[in-house]
Amino acid sequence: MAWTLLRGGTVVDGTGSPPFQADVCIRDGVIDTVAPALSAPEGARVIDAAGKLITPGFINMHSHSDCSAAMYPNMESTLGQGITTEFAGHCGLGVAPVQDDWLYMFPEKRAFTKVMPEPPGGINPYNAYLVPTRRLREPFAQAYGQELDWTTYGQFLDHLRRVGLGANLAVVAGQAQIRLQAMGAGYRRDATEQEIAAMEDALSEAMDGGALGLSLGLDYEPGLFAGREELLRLMKLVAARGGIVTAHTRSRSLPYYGHAQDFLDGLREFLDLGRESGARIHVSHIQSGYTVAPAHDGLIRSAVAETLKELDRARQAGVSVTWDVIPKYAYGPFHYPMAASLFHPYVERCGGCAAFSRALTLPDFRRQVSEEIRAGRHPSQGVFTRFDPQNDPDWDTRYRFTRVQRAGCTGKTIREAAQGTDSLELLLDVLTEDPYAAVISLGRRPEHTPDRDAFVARPEATIGLDTWTLDYDAALSEGDLPLECGSPATYEGMTVFLETERDKGAAIEEMVRKLTGNAARTLGLTDRGFVSSGMSADLLVLDWEHFSARENLADPRHGPQGLDYVLVAGQTAVDHGVHTHVRSGTVLGPEHRKGGN
Repeated sequence: MAWTLLRGGTVVDGTGSPPFQADVCIRDGVIDTVAPALSAPEGARVIDAAGKLITPGFINMHSHSDCSAAMYPNMESTLGQGITTEFAGHCGLGVAPVQDDWLYMFPEKRAFTKVMPEPPGGINPYNAYLVPTRRLREPFAQAYGQELDWTTYGQFLDHLRRVGLGANLAVVAGQAQIRLQAMGAGYRRDATEQEIAAMEDALSEAMDGGALGLSLGLDYEPGLFAGREELLRLMKLVAARGGIVTAHTRSRSLPYYGHAQDFLDGLREFLDLGRESGARIHVSHIQSGYTVAPAHDGLIRSAVAETLKELDRARQAGVSVTWDVIPKYAYGPFHYPMAASLFHPYVERCGGCAAFSRALTLPDFRRQVSEEIRAGRHPSQGVFTRFDPQNDPDWDTRYRFTRVQRAGCTGKTIREAAQGTDSLELLLDVLTEDPYAAVISLGRRPEHTPDRDAFVARPEATIGLDTWTLDYDAALSEGDLPLECGSPATYEGMTVFLETERDKGAAIEEMVRKLTGNAARTLGLTDRGFVSSGMSADLLVLDWEHFSARENLADPRHGPQGLDYVLVAGQTAVDHGVHTHVRSGTVLGPEHRKGGN
């Protein structure tokens, strides 16, 4: 029998109740007793938690860690910010089943691009990029030292169980790969009866293997082409098995629809499908269903309240619906922190950032770059690495320098740094001097989001980060190309949440409840999310007095200060910032949920 005693801490138990002084005794990975002044069992490991907080491990309610856990099973970016459970597989995305074709999920870039190069300047995540799965297996193993040895969803989860996970994964199967395997590349249409039946078989297999249900990504290919009958059939199957359906609902107007489309339309569609199917449903990264123009904080908050009334009306009609929100500083997994990324095709042509910087000293090369971009002929096709001064004269107000050698520029937008001179020339000057200068896109990371803040403030809120799991040395780019890595939220999202809420004056018990107890109740998890007897010992010891997220927008790949211990199933996964790689996490199947089998 293995015992651990956390002695002398202040327990924030995840229920929202006020903190209290207690010891926490752990036996064989499960919380045995929570009470003051406990005696240490013989042979127990004793951790001094005096002056520290003891909390449940955080639950990230909107994660894409299933897409990267096979490459990074130690899950350092997850554990390093106190997340012990990732609810993953959202937006219809995922890396299984992959019998015939592989739909690009992006964290596997170093392998995928050996088979199919990305477009100049990078990808558009709303588009689909496909390769035969068999072609990906060898470069995957070479790039990550891990075998891509699965075909079905159950085999994928078996692979994760066999390799071991740093943190827990609760997963829903993404409709994208399921639809792709049933329909092939000709998916831009309604599915046939035979194809829907094949999707049902694949979804059943996924849930047999441990998936908790289904996720929909109705703004992305191939999911956006799914018709009502297909969605209803799949959701009814999930309902019959007691699962959950999550959705990135439709929010974009596309020619395929033949009508205008916004978030409110998509939300109502999903609520109606939930009512008719009887499935338990969850709205991913909720947003206001109403456009307020011109922006007005009070009206935006009212629009949030009206959006939540839509959910209340659906609940009154018998729909079981919950939601998560992504805080304003979390903006998805993609992150291009270097100013050189804005010139990516040129940098790639030169052979790297340093070579591009040297080339800019050649007057004719610099003139070519400047003239092409000014004429609207930027060679990038990527949505994150292109700007167009001709059609967007305010482009220079949407990038802020986060690290730069030139004095007086850090913290300023490109326009502010230019001080009335030409912004493009200023940016080229900076990169001539400093090839590794860093910027943040304010379009990707807005500084003022009253709608998201209003959702976060709700007592029933659960918090998601919309990120992958990576290790601290991970990068999607290679060589001297501009750094492409997980966004700051990938490494710092939960800790920035704590720091931000603390600065607002929020009570610690309310912050923790949104990150733990609310999430566990939403998922129906019966064995974690709280500090109480019988729960899995997924626990944090937090030095709140000295806590700092240490956010770094230029290179976020590190942990916070003050997160002393992260325990997963009672085993120490992180000890004062040092990762043990114990891999004591697991796939949380239906047996961990209410009504599970």
